[in-house]
Amino acid sequence: MEFLAILAVCSMQKQFLEKVWEKIELLMNIWTFIRECPELLNSLDKKTESLEQKLDALRSLEEDINTELESAKFLPHKKRKREVEVWLRNVQRKKIDIQSIKQEVGKGKHFLRPWLESHVEKNIEEVEELHEQGKFPQGLLLDAHHTSREALLTTPLVGGISTKRIMKRIWECFTDVKVSRIGIYGVEGVGKTAILMHIHNQLIESTCPFYHVYWITLSQPLSIFKLQNDIAKEVGLDFLDEKDIRKRAAKLYKALKRRERTVLILDDVWKHFLPEEVGIPNKVNECKLILSTRSVDACRKMNFRETIKVEPLSDEEAEKLFMEKLGLRKPLAPAIEEIAKLIIRQCGGLPIWIIEMAERMREVDDISEWRNALTEAREFRRGLND
Repeated sequence: MEFLAILAVCSMQKQFLEKVWEKIELLMNIWTFIRECPELLNSLDKKTESLEQKLDALRSLEEDINTELESAKFLPHKKRKREVEVWLRNVQRKKIDIQSIKQEVGKGKHFLRPWLESHVEKNIEEVEELHEQGKFPQGLLLDAHHTSREALLTTPLVGGISTKRIMKRIWECFTDVKVSRIGIYGVEGVGKTAILMHIHNQLIESTCPFYHVYWITLSQPLSIFKLQNDIAKEVGLDFLDEKDIRKRAAKLYKALKRRERTVLILDDVWKHFLPEEVGIPNKVNECKLILSTRSVDACRKMNFRETIKVEPLSDEEAEKLFMEKLGLRKPLAPAIEEIAKLIIRQCGGLPIWIIEMAERMREVDDISEWRNALTEAREFRRGLND
């Protein structure tokens, strides 16, 4: 019995010692954690600092690339690569992500630190990857088709002396340092576009001091946003995702101003607008604006210094043009000749309709067809007067 009692006592002492040892081990582990905790906390801080340093390097690279792209806007035959635009957007997103992480780290929530440390490490790798991608060993730019020096396909001008006088007056406006805006107006079909096309070609083919000549045909109804896009496309400017008209105007203004000696030709303007709202400079040494419109009122409301009216052809000029386009191989019969003169009169001296009617009636000998053409010409004239 005594032996059993001794065994029981020994067993109890063993259990007691085991529990005491467990407590000691727990205390040792707590002490180890307390000792190592600052190191764990410092680890996150060090990695966050490393992330910030690598982000600074990425920001510097981004700034250098944006500076180079800004200068490239004004280089002929060049445009930025799409992969560069994608890279810039990725950098912007990454900067936002890192700002969010820094805010979380700043809150000092210790239970989130293991997750934050893992997240910081991942972002360090991604920033390093972006920095490597941003080196662009093949360059930032592509060769681009430049439209400002291409001649437009034209036909010979009609109108004789009157047209030559208009061409001369327009050309004088380009050499006048006081004229920055020129308005060409006249009724539909009178030949405004044809005149401007010849002016465009003369500008790019001559030795005049205009280095950039851009042609834009306006779409209807007038949209400032669309017009900005059309001009930007011609000058090689990319608005990307910018939707604000004022910001777009500022960028377009800067692009045109930096080019200097620019001529902007806007064809078929139906409604007045403020060039400044679009982003078109007003100084002569920056940009000359010339447009065609059906209404002199549009020119006045846009404060054009010089307006030039394109008049219809005289009766003599109209008849000469009609006969040239008719391409006679033999004289017209007297009755048909009389109808032809009436048709010419109904065309109102407008080259586009004179040419159309003449080409339609070429080699037609049937007097009934000529009479039908006269009826249509009269209907056209009535529509013109309404």
